[in-house]
Amino acid sequence: MTVVSLQNTSQSICNECPVKDIALCHYADSATRSELCRLLHNGSFSRGQSIIMQGDTAKTLGIVTSGVVKTVFMTEDGDTQVLGLLFPGDFVGRAFEPEMRFSYEAATDVTMCSVNRRSFESLLSRSPTLEHGYLVTTLAQMDAMRSWTCLLRGRTARQRVAAYLLYRSATEDTADAYVETIGDRLVLNLRLSRIDLASLLDMTPETFCRCLHALADQGAVHVCAPHLIEVLDSARLEDLAGPSLEGLVEYPQRAVG
Repeated sequence: MTVVSLQNTSQSICNECPVKDIALCHYADSATRSELCRLLHNGSFSRGQSIIMQGDTAKTLGIVTSGVVKTVFMTEDGDTQVLGLLFPGDFVGRAFEPEMRFSYEAATDVTMCSVNRRSFESLLSRSPTLEHGYLVTTLAQMDAMRSWTCLLRGRTARQRVAAYLLYRSATEDTADAYVETIGDRLVLNLRLSRIDLASLLDMTPETFCRCLHALADQGAVHVCAPHLIEVLDSARLEDLAGPSLEGLVEYPQRAVG
C-alpha cells in the first residue's frame, strides 16, 4: 500500500473523525478505541492511485474517511472490472487474509485511516467489542453488495443506467454522486469517471454514453455536462429503469464491494 502524507492519528483527531459513529471503531470500548487510535495513521490517495494490489501481501488495512474506493478484479488476460465501491466508514482490505483477492484503488481523491494488518489482527483477537464491530461492518458491506447485485440483475444496459441515476437521486448524500437541488431542479453531480461508472454498471463507456443520451431523448433526464445530470421526470426515469426498485430506492444501500 502506498500512502501519501502519512502521520500518526491522535486521540483528539479520532474524536473529531467524520466517520467515528459509523466505522467499526464506534463499537469498541474506550480502552480499545484508545489503543486503535495509537495504531492508526492518516493517509491520502489521489484519484487513480492504487491502495492495495490484487495478489499482494497486504501489510496495511484501513477505514475510508472521505472519498470513494473502488474494488477491482483483474483477469489473467489483464481485463479489469469494478466490482463495487467503498464509502466513508467502510473497511478496506480483509483481516486474517494476507494475500489480497482484489485490488483497491482510489476512485476519487481519498483520505483513509490506515493500520498495520498484523497489529490490527492482534488487537482484534484481544477485543470482543472491536471484533463485534468488524463483524457488523463486514456484514453491512456484504448486504450492500447484495443490494447492488439486485439493482443490476435482469436489466438491459439502458435500464441499469436509469436504475443507477434513480438510486442515487434517492440518496441524500453519497460520495460517488452528490444530489444538488437548484430551485426546483434535481441535479446529480457524478464524481466517478465515465470509465469507472461504466465498468461498475457492466458496460463499455461508449454504451454508457449512448444509454445516457437515450434517457435524455426519452425526456427523463437532461445532460447538463458530462458529470451533471438533471432529473427531469422521476416517474419516467423509474419506468425506464425496468423491474421495480421497491426497497432499494426507498431505503437505498451503499454500493460496495
